[in-house]
Amino acid sequence: MIRKKNRYIIAIFMAFAALFSGCSTSVKQTVPLNTDPQSILSAIYELEGIKSAGSVNTEPLTEISEIEDNISIRYQYVFLVKDAVNENNQAVPDRLYVVSAVENTRNDREISIQYIDGSINGETVKHNPRHRPITVNLCPDDSKSPCGAEDSKTYQANAVVFSLDQFPAFRSHGNVVDISVKYALGKSKKELREQFLSDSGLQETDDAVVSLKLPDSFVK
Repeated sequence: MIRKKNRYIIAIFMAFAALFSGCSTSVKQTVPLNTDPQSILSAIYELEGIKSAGSVNTEPLTEISEIEDNISIRYQYVFLVKDAVNENNQAVPDRLYVVSAVENTRNDREISIQYIDGSINGETVKHNPRHRPITVNLCPDDSKSPCGAEDSKTYQANAVVFSLDQFPAFRSHGNVVDISVKYALGKSKKELREQFLSDSGLQETDDAVVSLKLPDSFVK
């Protein structure tokens, strides 16, 4: 009986956790320019449990989705991680990571990312890609301080993860990746949370869509 009650408590807790995570607002931040791609990769590896990779192809991105004045989604890099292994030396499927970050310098507006979807060459897959929020360390200007030191600054980014074993449409050239970001806007975090929990739901929602054409040299 006690075990049954414990299972109910855990189930209720997980339900509330899922509920509130669905309305997590993005932090107020200015997205840094020219972020070291290795800093982003390190954050991805840690989150994904990747120990090492056979090869990593990196392509900087410049696309920006303007949401409102001083609120935007800035695309930074796309990574192709191949022949990777996890901490247990088990093979990890080849993955494509599209990394972006939300910039919001407004005091009177909040933005909440609801979910991120995507396709490769028009192909969509259920439950793929995955959306992984990441915290990226910025290397201090003082070269004596290592990246990731206590005095390092951080910013919040989003990694969209395509497991390429699920996308046979991915090819050696001519790849186009479409990303769709579902977001909500509100005057405050409190307003967004109250709307999220109400019967009517979030009021100001929209999709920000970008199309990324990967260069042929990126896959080779």
